[in-house]
Amino acid sequence: MPEKIKRLTEVLKDFSLKDIEEIESSDRQFKALREFFREIKEPEKFLKLIVINALLSYQLQMKGEEYWEAFARFFKDAKGVDDFPDFLSLYNRRFLSAKLKRFKKVKRCVEELFRKFSLNELGENLELLVEHLSGCLSQKRDAKTVVFAAKMFMYGYRIAFSRYPGGLWNIEIPLDSRLKKVFPTVKEWREVARELGIPPIRLDALIWVPIGGVSSLPPQLEEKVRKLKKVLP
Repeated sequence: MPEKIKRLTEVLKDFSLKDIEEIESSDRQFKALREFFREIKEPEKFLKLIVINALLSYQLQMKGEEYWEAFARFFKDAKGVDDFPDFLSLYNRRFLSAKLKRFKKVKRCVEELFRKFSLNELGENLELLVEHLSGCLSQKRDAKTVVFAAKMFMYGYRIAFSRYPGGLWNIEIPLDSRLKKVFPTVKEWREVARELGIPPIRLDALIWVPIGGVSSLPPQLEEKVRKLKKVLP
């Protein structure tokens, strides 16, 4: 194992799955979705909107945390899928014409997904979502927007049903610019995941949230996060 991976892995071994769950819960994106669900209380609509938004979350004009907070505020007021063009025009204007065109394709693919599979089926095996979206959108299974949609579905499913979906191990980490500074390839992240016994998609929050800054953690977990930040680039 390369020395860089070995050093990080040794620090990550201190984190339990309970720790990761707590860090995920402290993610501003998770908090925004939790508040959103408290307002609408419709699991299917909630998850459908989440997946569509995740598939359009690229080249943002603001931080990702702020974007998802704006998403939650906008859609909690009795708005639905057909209101996405208005939302994009307000909060996701960069390359807007291309995103509006992509929205039409994304909408069709996501609506097909929810017709093809029940929430229970998607909750039993999240790979179904990845396989369907990658095929329908003609993207690779490890494409950032596809696996990011899986991650945000995971967040939403946990909020709506108080449990994690199954089938997480075969879903890659959403490899964005922040994570590439740690390890640049999906292969390296999967090596870390195997060493830790933690699915790659769950490693995302463990690395990404502390990089972005996190507060309100128990003292013992804060100390673990402090040590982790020391070995991150």
